[in-house]
Formats: sequence, structure tokens, C-alpha cells
Amino acid sequence: MKKNTLICGIIALVIGIAALMAALNQTQDSIAGILFGAAGSGIGLGAGGIISFIYWSSGKNKKKYEEVLARKDIEVNDELNQKIRDKAGRITNSIGLAVIIALILTLTIFEALGFITTGYMTVVILSFYLLFRMIIYVVVFNSVRKEYV
Repeated sequence: MKKNTLICGIIALVIGIAALMAALNQTQDSIAGILFGAAGSGIGLGAGGIISFIYWSSGKNKKKYEEVLARKDIEVNDELNQKIRDKAGRITNSIGLAVIIALILTLTIFEALGFITTGYMTVVILSFYLLFRMIIYVVVFNSVRKEYV
């Protein structure tokens, strides 16, 4: 496994710990929430990267890691998988474009009517949109894959 994985894991862990210490010393709730989120993701990604490096770098797992890399290389470079990813990406992008247009119109109307006065609801709605977009990609990818396999 590359040393870059270990270095990135350590950097993410340090950033996560720094964000956690800053969040614990923060008196404003809005900034503290953002810092706690950054701390959780930094600590989680950092610990995951470090554990992954240690696990795959041990002597008994090196052969497994080479097999995983070979399988991953085949999946990434396979022409059928590339075609499926491209088609799923186009479909997901079209659906996402329609949803984002509907969100823009809806949020504009809600703001004009006074239902939304702060950006908080916009952030929540766009977060759900991001989650929706990831889920719809997986669903479309699996349905397109069934067509070819």
C-alpha cells in the first residue's frame, strides 16, 4: 500500500482533532456544529486511512491486497463497466437537473411567501438533494447493469 494513504490519514486525523478542540472551545452554536461535523469526518477518515494502511501493509495481507488491486483495475478499465457508468451518469445528470430546477423554483416561491427566511432550510434541502443524487445514481447504475448482464 502507498505511504500516501498513511500520510493523508494522519493529516485528516490531525485536522479532525484540531476541529474537535476548536469546537469544544466555541461558544457560538452555529460554528460549533460545523466544527463538530468537520471533526467527525476528519477523525473518521483519518482513522480509517491509518487502519487501512496498517491492515493492508501487514505481511499476511499483501497478497490479498494485490488481488484486490488487480480486480479493481479490471473493474475500472473494463469497457462494459465504462459504458454502464457513462450511461448511468447521463441519466442521473438529467434527473438531477430536473430536480435542481424544481428546487430552485420551489425555494424561490417559498422565500417570496416568507416561509424561508434563513439559509438553514436551503442547506438542509440541498443536503437531501446530494443524498438523493447519490442514491439515484446507484439505482440507475444497477438497473442499467441489469440490461447488459
